[in-house]
Amino acid sequence: MTKKALVVDDNFYNRDLATLALKYAGYEVMEAVDGQDALTTLGREDGFDLVILDLAMPEVNGVTVLQKIRQEPKYDKMRVIVMTANPHMTTYEVDSMADFTMFKPIDVVEFARLVQRL
Repeated sequence: MTKKALVVDDNFYNRDLATLALKYAGYEVMEAVDGQDALTTLGREDGFDLVILDLAMPEVNGVTVLQKIRQEPKYDKMRVIVMTANPHMTTYEVDSMADFTMFKPIDVVEFARLVQRL
């Protein structure tokens, strides 16, 4: 059974890099261009095993998306990897809700190994 991931980042290059690594690791991947797009996609699509989530995005930020994911029992088994270029955004609250935090720029090989283990 193919695992399914959602990559959420307002930067095309970051989305593309994460998508390539996830596909290499065997995931079926969808992308969202911001937090609102992510919430819409999560509401419309079922079965995501993993969300790769940027924190600093316009409109609806990643912290809000993470909070909404963790409030929904149907997402209890979903893993969330937070990726950020802003270490100051990884508060205790974010760390307690995310399964893993990575700082940009990411090492693609390390990232692919991490998602394969998940």
